[in-house]
Amino acid sequence: MDFYNKNNYTVEDINYLIANEVEESVHLDYKAAGALDKADNKRKEITKDVSSFANSDGGIIVYGVSEENQKPKGICPIDGKVYTKEWLESIIQQIQPRINNLVIYPIRINDSGQSVYVVKIPRSD
Repeated sequence: MDFYNKNNYTVEDINYLIANEVEESVHLDYKAAGALDKADNKRKEITKDVSSFANSDGGIIVYGVSEENQKPKGICPIDGKVYTKEWLESIIQQIQPRINNLVIYPIRINDSGQSVYVVKIPRSD
């Protein structure tokens, strides 16, 4: 599977990463649900992580997947009703200069709003 060049993501894609123990790299990072929080330090961490990818070669951050020893351990879903795609976009849009063509793919785990967010970050200009 070419995870980096997909235009849509599903739970099956996330399960593939976990089952195959696809390690974090300079282009891939996993963040458990606790990485998204409304506290100032957590919002700053989000912008710092996204900026780091944009300032290097781009990549993907998967929010809602826990990791251990650089490998995905399991789905650790985000409450998509509290931390919506729009909320995450508003945090990322605070980065200056703005990162064009960044895309957030929400993956719904169940009907109660539990989600994983795949944030595809292009290399900045």
